[in-house]
Amino acid sequence: MMVFSFPTEALALNQGGSKELELFKLGVAQLESNKYTAAIDNFTQAIKINPNYAKAYYNRCFAYLHLSDYQHAIADCNTAIEQNSQLFEVYLNRGFAYYKLQLPAAAIADFNYFLTTYPSDFRAYYDRGLAYFDQKSYQQAISDYQKALELISQTNTDDIATIHNELGVAYLHLKEFDLAIANFSQAISNDIEDASFYCNRGYAFRELKKYQQAIADFSESIRRNRNQGAAYVGRGFALYKDGKQQEAWEDFLQAAEYYRDRGKMQQFHQIIYLIKILRRNSPFTSKVLLTNLPN
Repeated sequence: MMVFSFPTEALALNQGGSKELELFKLGVAQLESNKYTAAIDNFTQAIKINPNYAKAYYNRCFAYLHLSDYQHAIADCNTAIEQNSQLFEVYLNRGFAYYKLQLPAAAIADFNYFLTTYPSDFRAYYDRGLAYFDQKSYQQAISDYQKALELISQTNTDDIATIHNELGVAYLHLKEFDLAIANFSQAISNDIEDASFYCNRGYAFRELKKYQQAIADFSESIRRNRNQGAAYVGRGFALYKDGKQQEAWEDFLQAAEYYRDRGKMQQFHQIIYLIKILRRNSPFTSKVLLTNLPN
């Protein structure tokens, strides 16, 4: 799954002493320029001058999120909330950090609290959907993704594509393959460049035994991004079921090399084992193959 954006933007500030305000504004400008480490340094300097600078903690949290430093992000969110409980956006950020740390219950609690004040913010529904998905609460995830789609601006096509993709993945887990395909197709119509959307739809077609369509989608995914493993695995299986064994071996070997070169030895050995099974003409089902191989 992909997260399409961090949950919030930096907050402006119209108070405080001149020096800390100057450092704060510089930090915000660096955030907007994606200079996250420099932004953290300036927010830290502002906090040293004024330890009660809630919005500096909040914005430093935002920078930590971009650097995937979720523990520090949560610590800053906690301090910001202690100093100013009205900074509701902080709950969205902290919930996102909890989600990334695989703490979905804590994430959901923060998203719920945020939604009591901002019930029309699509971001909270989308992020809560991700957390529900991690809990394997697929129907609740689907409900939140659909609510996010109702609320999002229709000009926001990249995010719409991502939400439809997440819907498709949830439907895949529920084995509702036609609905999965419909949502992956919507994702592609909003963003034709993302290789993962074609790969995901290929897996749905494969589950329906529509091997030609699956092969076409996996091939398109590989054409758009050859640097992946899941599409080669998916296409290899579809080719094998379509009676094209030699091409299937080539795809499985390509996938094995991909995982070996990246040090993902568990996936590498599983694919090699799969090839041995197929070459011995042993009974084979899709259960032998990992369904969640990382790209």
